[in-house]
Order: sequence, then C-alpha cells, then structure tokens
Amino acid sequence: MLRRKKLLRRVFGVVALIALLGSIILAGFAATANAEPPPLTLNVKAAVLLDFATGQTLYEKDADLPIPPASLTKLMTLHLAYKKIAEGAIKKEDKVRISERAWAATMPGSSVMFLEPGQIVTVGEIMKGIAIPSGNDASIAIAEHISGSVDAFVALMNKEAQDLGFKTMRFTDPAGLNPTNVVTAREFAEFARRYIQMHPEALADLHSVIEFTYPMPANLPADKQGEKPVTQYNRNTLLGNLEGVDGLKTGFIDESGYNIALTAKRGETRWVAVILGAPGKTEAEGSRNRAEAGTAVLQWGFANFTTAKPDVPEIKPVRVWKGAANQIGLETDRPVLLTVAKGQETKLIPTVHQETSVTAPVKKGDKLGELIYSADGKEVAKFSLLAADDVKQGGFFKRLWDTIRLTVSGWFNRAKK
Repeated sequence: MLRRKKLLRRVFGVVALIALLGSIILAGFAATANAEPPPLTLNVKAAVLLDFATGQTLYEKDADLPIPPASLTKLMTLHLAYKKIAEGAIKKEDKVRISERAWAATMPGSSVMFLEPGQIVTVGEIMKGIAIPSGNDASIAIAEHISGSVDAFVALMNKEAQDLGFKTMRFTDPAGLNPTNVVTAREFAEFARRYIQMHPEALADLHSVIEFTYPMPANLPADKQGEKPVTQYNRNTLLGNLEGVDGLKTGFIDESGYNIALTAKRGETRWVAVILGAPGKTEAEGSRNRAEAGTAVLQWGFANFTTAKPDVPEIKPVRVWKGAANQIGLETDRPVLLTVAKGQETKLIPTVHQETSVTAPVKKGDKLGELIYSADGKEVAKFSLLAADDVKQGGFFKRLWDTIRLTVSGWFNRAKK
C-alpha cells in the first residue's frame, strides 16, 4: 500500500512537471506575440486565482457557482481551532477525548486519522490529522472538544462565515462529507487568503507536511501497545512537485468532484487558487486532473503576473488651520502593493494628488488625497491618502489668529488677480 502511494506521488510529480513545462512554453510564446496574457482553459466546474498580497483576482471561471466543498470544509474547522487557541480557550497540548461518534471504525471507506476511544491524543495532533490525511474522525473530535457537540460547532462555523462577510458559504458538518455544505470558488479563495493571513504558521506546521504517522505508542493505552502505526500521505500531490507550493487542502465527494485549495510562493509573489469540480471516474484520474488544473492555473499566474512593491514618493504633511496642531501626516489606506503584468513593475509611475491645507477638526481616516500609479499611460492602481491622526480645534486665540491670517492671505491673493 505504501509502495503504491509513493508510486502515485511520483506519477503525479511527472504529470505536474509536464504541465509546468507546457505552461512555460505557451506563456513564453504568448509573451513575445501579445502583451495580453494567453487564455487559460480549465476542465473544472469553477476556479479562481488570487494575488495573496492584494486580493486581486487574476483568473476566474464560474466563480459564483455554489458547489459542495467536500474536505475543503476542514479549513474552516482548522481556522476555528486556531482562533480558539489564540483566544486561550484551548491549547495545542490539551488532551482530546475521543467519543464513539469520532471513532474511525464507524467511518468505513472514509479518510480517517485512525482515532478510537481510549487513545491519548492532543489538539495539536488532531489538527495534523485533519490537515494531512484529511481525517473525518479528527474533524468530529475537534468539533466536540471545542463546542461540546458537532451541532454546536457547525453553528459556530456558520456564524464565523457570516461574520467574515461570506454570503453563500454554509456548512452542515465539520468534515465536508455532507453535500449540503456549499461554497463558491470566489468566496473560498478569499477565505483561504484570510486563513493564511490569520494563521501563517499553518503552512509550515500543517499544510506543507507530506506524511503523518499515527497512532504512536504515546497515543495508545496500556492494553493497545502492540498496535502498529499507519503512515498516510498528504493528498496534495503538488507538494514537493511544483515550485513554491506549500498548501492548502484537497477534497472529494461525488456531488462536487475533485477540489483543491492551493497556495504557492515564488520570490515575493504568493498566489491563492481554488479549483472546484475537477472530473475523474477513479481516484487516480480525479487526483491527476486536479493536480493538472492546479499546476496550470498557478503556472499561468507566475508566468504572466507579479506582485510589485513600488517606490512611494514623498507625501508631504497637510497644513491644518485653526487646529491644536499645525499639520497632519498622511498614510495610504492599505499597503502599497500592486498586482501587475510581468515587466510592468519597472514602468510604474506614481502621482500624488493631495490637499495643501484643511481646517480643523480633522478625524483620523479622513480622505485628503490620492496616490495613483500608472504604466504605459494607463492607471494601474489608486490608493487613498488618509489623515494619520485626529486634529482637534485649537483654542480661541489660535482660531482667531488663523482666521486673521487666512483673511489677510485672501486679500493678497485677490489683489494679485
């Protein structure tokens, strides 16, 4: 069995490499023939490619089509576990009681961690069991540990999706087995992006780990010490086979097909991709098609786009009249990062439009200008320039003195005309 899995990984690696080389050739040809990126066609139900840094969508196909996420659901389950750890409600070292409902033996034919009642297992181990072998038993165990019951945890999942602003995303179980779980490629790509932002350690700790062995002797009660552990492999076959890939999660149920949420980083550029509904009559075929689609969309992104961090020109402080302070600094509404076509990053020209003066009071966040980047005569991105602090009105004499100065200045300006 292990030999077969290793062979499959080598096969998928070769397939990914072939697809990668093909994409490079096609992209290189298109770059010389046309400034526009080459068209990308994926044989999947839905797909989205995002720039992790900016959130800009680079590619989409039927991005708002509701589709069961299958085991991609487990990313929400892991997100809530990380969130509870950050809140101090649970710890990675906490022992998890394995109930009858979380017993792997009750899930024949399902992907499991091989949990059973009586085992000694921690929250951290359960999280690895969710992320690497995609344990449905592990998902139930963590749900019960966090919320006391699966139903209560599902309610928490849906509240979190709503709080994050997602309109379509809805869950009915913590593992993704039920076809009534639903996401869209657009929403799930944005969720995956935020997941990495909120839990960057998850990539190294969970999602880039290729194999997982369980149960170890420390997990077994005294009367079970003779049981041998089982080594399982991450179902994301692009790990180690496509440059930069370090996550995230795969999934499959009949109702959706083969799904994958991917992320890869090369240099300063990281993409997030979601593929929903790759076809396949067998697990080997579906996994291969999923890997090919993931390879194609990531390589297309890296071949044609990049994340640029351009120089920011001097942004002068704004004069404040009648205020407790005489000037106020400006800051951009978000980090100055741009998603641009390859080669465009060296052509970016910044332009600053800002107020020269304002009258107090000024509130932090008031828009007082814009920073615009253009290339080849076309606007590429626009950033709002916001007041960096509050400036209250000055005292009576400060307001009076500034009123006199403004009045005199107005006389001189009219006289010049």
